[in-house]
Amino acid sequence: MKLTDLIKDISVVSIKGDKNLDITAISKDSRTVREGSLFFATARSDSFIDDALKGGARVLVTDHETDYPFPCVIVVKDVAKTLGHIAAKFNGFPSKHMHIAGITGTNGKTTITYLIESILRSVGKEAGVIGTISYRYDGHVLRAENTTPGAIELQGLLKEMYASKVKYVAMETSSHALDQRRVEGIEFDVGIFTNLTHDHLDYHGDIEHYKAAKKLLFEDYLRHSPKEKKYAVLNIDDPNVREFVLRAPIETLSYSIKGYADAHLIKYSEDITGLTLDVSLMDKRISIVSPLIGIFNASNILASALYGVATNIPYEKIKEGVEKLEGVPGRLERIKNDRNISIFVDYAHTPDALSNVLTLLNGLKKGKLIVVFGCGGDRDKAKRPIMGGIASSLADVAIITSDNPRSENPADIIADIKKGYNSTSCKVIENRKDAILEGVRMSGQDDVLLVAGKGHENYQIIGGNTFHFSDRETIEEALHVAP
Repeated sequence: MKLTDLIKDISVVSIKGDKNLDITAISKDSRTVREGSLFFATARSDSFIDDALKGGARVLVTDHETDYPFPCVIVVKDVAKTLGHIAAKFNGFPSKHMHIAGITGTNGKTTITYLIESILRSVGKEAGVIGTISYRYDGHVLRAENTTPGAIELQGLLKEMYASKVKYVAMETSSHALDQRRVEGIEFDVGIFTNLTHDHLDYHGDIEHYKAAKKLLFEDYLRHSPKEKKYAVLNIDDPNVREFVLRAPIETLSYSIKGYADAHLIKYSEDITGLTLDVSLMDKRISIVSPLIGIFNASNILASALYGVATNIPYEKIKEGVEKLEGVPGRLERIKNDRNISIFVDYAHTPDALSNVLTLLNGLKKGKLIVVFGCGGDRDKAKRPIMGGIASSLADVAIITSDNPRSENPADIIADIKKGYNSTSCKVIENRKDAILEGVRMSGQDDVLLVAGKGHENYQIIGGNTFHFSDRETIEEALHVAP
């Protein structure tokens, strides 16, 4: 593609050099540069720019004047924003031809993408899913390096999905991705907001900056999307939603498990096997029986049902799609066993998520509730004692263990967690495998065991090394070992 075509309609500060160059690839990683590349200097590092030049990059996009001897140098105000738009153009603007739903919020994003996928399948439509667990489309399952890929990877993935005849995409849109402008150039049709609680403050600094990142999906990307029909699906149970400023042509659809909304609960019952719901969907009463457990999953179901409304899916097919989803990997994932123990693996790694899942299981248990959990290293330290207090208050037995300690000493992380304890009913077993084995050993008939924090992850990061580790596999192994 000609550079002059790529930069058409792109706001630039200055251009020096040949604008008629042929561009063979775009990159922001000097290690992936090849001859004819357009290189985006998203980090101010001379060594990266040197490497890109040596690797064959012919164009440099930067935010400051430079004397580097590229055939063409383009200076822009915002490199990341420009990257997204050029990546979209380089890949043929795939989102123009697809229905794109972005889901943002602290909790519930992954489950909603699975529900949307199941709802679309109920009407014979194949969904593309981009999220924490995997990137999936047309039988392909790709490992998710990030919840939301970088702009170049994301636009390339959308192009591949479109080439595979995928017309509908459900995408988890993380606060990091929004803040880093990874979704620039994507034309959204639907934005879904789940909730906002304490998380990622190690990155955002404070809750206000975290909130501002989430709002970008609606107040920037959805607002400026040229799609004809645009919907914002908002959880009005979360008080933060009052700060969202949405105007026509965006149509707002609301959901609530506490009061009246476009989608709301009429009545519900739950047990350890799942949910039975009567819901009002745009004033039509629908009964739903779902194997998902927890009232927060009722909220996720309502959000997904409104997605169905926004995409004109018949109500009976929305119901069918919801009921067919048996579970989500690492999201209160049930581990089957013949001991009559309810064992779950869950990704809960925030105070709000851990509180929600423990409160739920406490209300459903017949025996005792045992939790095995830890906190990640090199991440938000403020939440550690908070989570310790939650576990000590809501579980009958808490086993504190290692999560992904990364560069931190696991013992220091555990000490931070213990600062929040308001009881002495806890065990400390630093080795995660041993902790899970002990949790299974302690569990008897009618007990509930929750292994929290890592969910679907199949690795553990200790120091600078990454090892294979799966909570689910470890539990299954422990069930064969523990008496």
